[in-house]
Amino acid sequence: MQTFSELIATSDFSKVWQKFIIQYPNKKDRLEKFSMLYEKLKLTIPADNKTNMYIYINVFQEDIDGESICINEFDEDDDSLFFDVSGKDDEWTGYSIASSKFNEWLGYYIDKESLDAMSNESFIAHCLWEMTFYYGYDDTVAR
Repeated sequence: MQTFSELIATSDFSKVWQKFIIQYPNKKDRLEKFSMLYEKLKLTIPADNKTNMYIYINVFQEDIDGESICINEFDEDDDSLFFDVSGKDDEWTGYSIASSKFNEWLGYYIDKESLDAMSNESFIAHCLWEMTFYYGYDDTVAR
């Protein structure tokens, strides 16, 4: 089982950033912050994954009535899609993992089905967005 830490260790940030700005173009000005976070993650020791948490990504598209529907086949570069990053534990219960500490993220396993549906770089890009969405780039603040 591959961990998020292992995925980051084998990926190039510049390629992750290319995928990131496709889906989050209004965040282009945050290149330096995300680059620094990426380097920090590469050096951080992952926490033990005691609950066997897996990171998975559901992909949604609006139908003709404006309702969001979950889709399995998609173009990862389609900027009209919505990517929902979540976690599932050993009881296969789904959770928001946005408030997880960065070292916890690093120890989480990668859902193979989610990763098979997109490139490693796109998967990481969506995780970086989820990791920083509520709490920013410093996970030492209280969560």
